[in-house]
Amino acid sequence: MRTVLEGQYVLTRKDQSTHYKIPFVVPEDAEKMYIAVSYGPKYNYDEEYGVALIRENMMKQAGEPLMSEGEMRAKLPLDNHLSFSLDSPDGPVGTAHRSSNNQNFTICAESADGGFYPCAIKKGNWVFTVSVTCIITDQITVSLKAEVGE
Repeated sequence: MRTVLEGQYVLTRKDQSTHYKIPFVVPEDAEKMYIAVSYGPKYNYDEEYGVALIRENMMKQAGEPLMSEGEMRAKLPLDNHLSFSLDSPDGPVGTAHRSSNNQNFTICAESADGGFYPCAIKKGNWVFTVSVTCIITDQITVSLKAEVGE
């Protein structure tokens, strides 16, 4: 296996609703690509912050609280959520919209894990995109590793 991308990336609340693109190069054609991505923390356990955030969002959307405080507390803890996309030199390879903060993907010409399309692992410029759906904590650290091989 050859590592073609490895790093840690820190995202903060200001990155909310953005797409963080991480370009990398595959130096030669390969049979498979393996991607491991994780982020943390997953949850914000501050109950007062969580209730205030739920209330604030209900007020923005409906103009009134639609739940009691007890119902809001039952929704806690609130969690960070990221989704991940991959583009090859030929275009989109797919997107993972899973709630887990630890994910692994395998892609090759014959098969690919859920959300991704089977494709040849070609030499060239690739892009891994972190789509920031929701950041509830002050920051998130994303760890990413992509390897190619047989």
